[in-house]
Amino acid sequence: MALFLAVANRKGGVGKSTISVMLSYALAIWSKKRVLLIDLDAQSNSSLILLGGDRWIETQRNSRNVAAYIEDRLYSIEQTKIRDYVVERVGDVEIDPDQRPELSLLPGSLSFEDMQDELITHYSRNQTPFRQAKMRCADHFRAAFSFARPLADIIVMDCAPGLSNATAAALKLAHKVVVPFRPDAVSEFAVDRISQIIEGRKFEEVLEIPRTERRYICLANTVRPGGRDAIYVDTIAGNHPILETQMPMMTEVADSFDYLGEPQTLEEKYGAAIAPMQGLHAELAAILGL
Repeated sequence: MALFLAVANRKGGVGKSTISVMLSYALAIWSKKRVLLIDLDAQSNSSLILLGGDRWIETQRNSRNVAAYIEDRLYSIEQTKIRDYVVERVGDVEIDPDQRPELSLLPGSLSFEDMQDELITHYSRNQTPFRQAKMRCADHFRAAFSFARPLADIIVMDCAPGLSNATAAALKLAHKVVVPFRPDAVSEFAVDRISQIIEGRKFEEVLEIPRTERRYICLANTVRPGGRDAIYVDTIAGNHPILETQMPMMTEVADSFDYLGEPQTLEEKYGAAIAPMQGLHAELAAILGL
């Protein structure tokens, strides 16, 4: 059975898409797993990293993306198959010449937020209470994503900031949630909040759960050398499980956003960032039992 891994934080700008793609590459290459990345963010950054602009535009024009899948499934459940919307062998990384990692993508879409509003409207008909409509909407997403299980060993879900119905469904589906955060004052509150959503408990009750039994783990991202960032990281680590690996602020990580089209090795794509990427993979693989 496929393992669902969500990458989420209510705060934007923390590097969720960059981490999602890094993990997808690492799990496909170093853990030798079939990986599917589902892009749930309307900004579609992880899709752009893996497809480039031209191919991503094709997925929009050909209705081969997550918004089209969810909408089509709303009106034709029996005939809508998720594999028809998935793009195979994505990315610009190769293992050996002419050998790509087993990495596929359900692309994001700028219309994903509008589609979620349409879904709420659909379930709000016949005077259905709004809260109940939202629950049915989240169930629709959860059921739709669950059909991805036969397509991969690991399904990485790159969630949008905030808490959309799609993100709520992803957090419930996930066996583990990676919560990237930037070392700043706002992140402490953002991590506190999403921990409650993931565990479905009040903050005081979350703190009573043994750290090894919580469904989430935090990752310090874009860490700068010096004492201030270390203080923020230690503050968050005081209440939450956190990976020992930290992703430093590096030009190589920022440059990895670019899709070159020409195949390259993982080391060529990430340069000096390959070391923390290996540490991240090793820790998470151990946690997931890979």
